[in-house]
Amino acid sequence: MPHLWGINRSLINQATTIDDMNKEMGIKELKNRYQLLQDLMDNIPDVIYFKDKLGRLVLVNQAYARGLGISPEQAVGKTDFDIFPKARARKMLLDDLKVLTCGKPMIDKVERATRPDGVDNYVSTTKVPRFDAKGKIAGLIGITRDITRRVQAKSAQESQENIRKKIEHLKELSHLKSDFVSAVSHELRTPLAIIKDAVGLLDDGTAGALSVGQKKLIENAAGNIRRLQHIIDELLDISRIESGRLKLHYSLACLNDLIIDSSDFFKKLSKDKGLRLQYLLPKNEVNIFIDVERIIQVMHNLISNAIKFTEEGGEISVGLGSDRGRVLFWVQDSGVGVAREDLPKLFHKFVQVSSLPQAHKKGLGLGLAISRELVEKHGGKLWVESKLGVGSKFIFSLPSFYALGLLDKKLRDKINGLLSTSDKVYLVNLFLVHFALIRKRIKIKPKVLSADLAGMIKQVFSSLCADPLESFEIIAQDSSLGEYKVILALASEEKVRRVCTLLKRRISTYFSQNKIENVFVNIGKLPYNLSKEKPEPPEDAANFAVKNIHIGLEKRKFRRYDYLAEIELDYQNKQNVRAKSADISQGGVNFISPLSLKAKNKVRLKLKFPGLKSPLDISARVAWVRPADGLAQRMFNTGLEFVGLKSGQKQALKSFMRKEFLWQNKKSL
Repeated sequence: MPHLWGINRSLINQATTIDDMNKEMGIKELKNRYQLLQDLMDNIPDVIYFKDKLGRLVLVNQAYARGLGISPEQAVGKTDFDIFPKARARKMLLDDLKVLTCGKPMIDKVERATRPDGVDNYVSTTKVPRFDAKGKIAGLIGITRDITRRVQAKSAQESQENIRKKIEHLKELSHLKSDFVSAVSHELRTPLAIIKDAVGLLDDGTAGALSVGQKKLIENAAGNIRRLQHIIDELLDISRIESGRLKLHYSLACLNDLIIDSSDFFKKLSKDKGLRLQYLLPKNEVNIFIDVERIIQVMHNLISNAIKFTEEGGEISVGLGSDRGRVLFWVQDSGVGVAREDLPKLFHKFVQVSSLPQAHKKGLGLGLAISRELVEKHGGKLWVESKLGVGSKFIFSLPSFYALGLLDKKLRDKINGLLSTSDKVYLVNLFLVHFALIRKRIKIKPKVLSADLAGMIKQVFSSLCADPLESFEIIAQDSSLGEYKVILALASEEKVRRVCTLLKRRISTYFSQNKIENVFVNIGKLPYNLSKEKPEPPEDAANFAVKNIHIGLEKRKFRRYDYLAEIELDYQNKQNVRAKSADISQGGVNFISPLSLKAKNKVRLKLKFPGLKSPLDISARVAWVRPADGLAQRMFNTGLEFVGLKSGQKQALKSFMRKEFLWQNKKSL
């Protein structure tokens, strides 16, 4: 038995040791868990607190105490009324009572709060009941999180969405407004045209002689018709621009000629007002691809404004030049000028910043806004330099449409290498303007057309550059754009001129043989800066020159006017072919003909204008003939170019054009 007792005592001691170890392990585990809870309470940014049934704080974490500027121990035993303002404490008490009474949690209640430091923020509060061992409510546990950023982000998102909806709504209203303005303007044009014709018949005496008083009334009516027509045209332009319906029709034009065409009119207008107007134009022609009518509109608007806002005795200058591959047009006056604070809104729609009474009496304040849009649609810029009481200078620039900046570094290096060994290097740049349109009209496959053009270039250069010292090379060829670049080294200026002239002739003949009439080939010269990094030309730039050959479908020299003049045509002994012109200029007339005239043939035509006692008997050449689409019977859209005009005929046409210019385009000044 002692032996068994010894065994039992040993077992008892061993069991006691295991029990003690388990207790120690349990205490250690509890300590670890408590430490984890303590770490959570001390480091979480959310406010955590425990309350008893009476609303007294039992335990708070560091975030709670830090927000109040006290230690966690100092918060114990306090109620919300001891810490917060009464109004807020009362709201917090009501929430506590709901949780303590019903035993249901309050989840994520969002409210605006004010921190003890006075900063307003948004918080999300969750409160859950705490139960004792018997399952009775002993208090509550609360967690409050600062959600200011979340609320602000949501608010910003909602604000952006509201702004987006407002923008969409404004766009819709803008479209409706543009459509309404366009519809009304179109509806007004027809009755206005009828009134205009009626007044015109009275003014020129066709409807009978007028007394002096009646004549004055008719002149006043005509002036107001011109003003109303100008307003309608501006409204139509702005509606087309805003709706994206404005289309530009490019053609090659000489800006010198376009400016000179209206110079007499503006000089007379300036003289009548006691102003001095001078034109500063370069000797060389400035040829550029533009929508002629639209750029004329911009130029006339700027000149008209200068006259309008310059008082008697002032000076106005109109200039044309170029700067680094861009064409510059400017109008400078010594007028009233524009205040510095008004400059940013000068080009806004329906805005007039001048204090002069005549600025607000006439016009809608759309001229400059339309002008800037038209210039920018050409890839240019329009800006103003002005000082109040001193004057203004309005300038717009347009790209020259020279495709020279497309040379990459490899090609520039090649040219620079030739410059180091050659006395003179030329780059002949052949560029087909609107090549896609040419490809549509010509009945030749694009690859064949490209090969034909490249073949012509090689043939012309080979025939004229037979000297072994002379060398040429097509360094760039883009058949999709219709562009070819040829380097010519060790050749004289005369040789290059002959090459370009022969190439021009061959290309014109080629298109003519393929029934593409009225093709122009324009040759221009421009100094070229090979280094894109340097604004100034390199030292050897004098040894390098560029010949630009532009090929297009139309060149306009004269301003065209829509006018239904009566035409009698004498063509190959076929008398009394009658028609009405679609448009007319000092250089020719366009009309719908029942006959298919042959291009380049000469004809005689009689033009009858209101106010002329007898029709103008003019010789002309058939410039082009195209089938007229959309007509019930077969008709032909025909263009005639006037030839051999006599001085009297020129004067009659010029007088008519001036009258139409006054009627269609004059701004009320």
